[in-house]
Amino acid sequence: MMADTAMIESIISIMAAWLLLVGVSYWSYRQKLELSKAILVASVRAPVQLLLLALVLHWLFDIQSHWGQAGIIIIFCMIAGHTAASFSHHFKFAWIAASVGLVCACLVTLPWLVLVDAFDDNARTLIPLGSMIAANGMNTVSIMFERLRPVAEAKPATFKEGMYTAMISPINTLKVVGLVHMPGIFVGMILAGSTVFAAASAQLIVLYMIVASSFIACVVSFLMTQHLQQRLVA
Repeated sequence: MMADTAMIESIISIMAAWLLLVGVSYWSYRQKLELSKAILVASVRAPVQLLLLALVLHWLFDIQSHWGQAGIIIIFCMIAGHTAASFSHHFKFAWIAASVGLVCACLVTLPWLVLVDAFDDNARTLIPLGSMIAANGMNTVSIMFERLRPVAEAKPATFKEGMYTAMISPINTLKVVGLVHMPGIFVGMILAGSTVFAAASAQLIVLYMIVASSFIACVVSFLMTQHLQQRLVA
């Protein structure tokens, strides 16, 4: 009975929060910002995807093979690359480029952090970290693609301008961590009983990883896009 009551309360809370998205979606529609559909579709997809994740999470964490773990992370990168590519004027090339960029970001950062004993090399650690790299890299690559996309009667941004804009968010987050931003990993570890130093160390490692991997993802995605476009012309 208590479990049913808790579930009902959770559903009511979720619906109340969802109404906030309905409100901003309606405002977007009235202002003709062309964001309403994307907001509503994403808000419906999110709970379905989280439910599916909850159902397979134990299976994912039981994967012992490093090849299997790498395969899951590559799937994350391909899905994230698909989303990022929607902001480019060459979707097919951008999807390949973004996916390769995100995979390279994982290949550079994750093995290094495992090598220096910053994290354990098990599925419970590597798969969530891989998902963080894919998600944050997706956002930065999306912004870069958007800046580089040609617009009628306007010159597209240069690579330098695209990179600068894309990296504003992760760098700003790093600047204000502990002052404005209270990171989830830090707070969660403190609440779980870890020392302040251990929580801060883990959070800093993750933030450094995100900034570095986002930069790598953007650079490789851009170079891959240029390479694929040149091959098409040739």
